Amino acid sequence: MPRLQESISEVVAFGKPGPFRVVDSGCEHNCEPPRRRYSCPNYEICLNLAAALDWDSFTCRGCTGKVNQALHWQARQAKKKDLVARKICHLPEIRTSR
Repeated sequence: MPRLQESISEVVAFGKPGPFRVVDSGCEHNCEPPRRRYSCPNYEICLNLAAALDWDSFTCRGCTGKVNQALHWQARQAKKKDLVARKICHLPEIRTSR
């Protein structure tokens, strides 16, 4: 039986950088909350990114554990236009590995 860590890394390798916006499905009852990886080192960045972009919710499902650089750029632009987002959202520079 494979160890949990190996299983997670195999799943993560097939995803895309996140986070992913959850669009309201209109479901009022028995809806499952979006999957989140609270232990991800980028979770706080994704949380701030979603807030800056004014998303209702986001999910980590299908994410590689890396931050989508295009969304990060969009969030930085959104912060420039929104006084509240400027005060509460912290979006550090993303380091890219080469």
